[in-house]
Amino acid sequence: MEITRDQAIKNAVASAEMEGLHPTEKDIARIRDFVEKKLTHEEFVSLILADVKEVS
Repeated sequence: MEITRDQAIKNAVASAEMEGLHPTEKDIARIRDFVEKKLTHEEFVSLILADVKEVS
């Protein structure tokens, strides 16, 4: 049985939620963009770090 990208993302989000994290829709959209190679790893990490700096 092959898992689709959407199912893989849903599984990852569910796993994060079990660890006490709560990804937003914006987070999930960024994850999808990264998985679909619309963002490089560096861009993805930079966006996350920018969000963390805003919250701090």
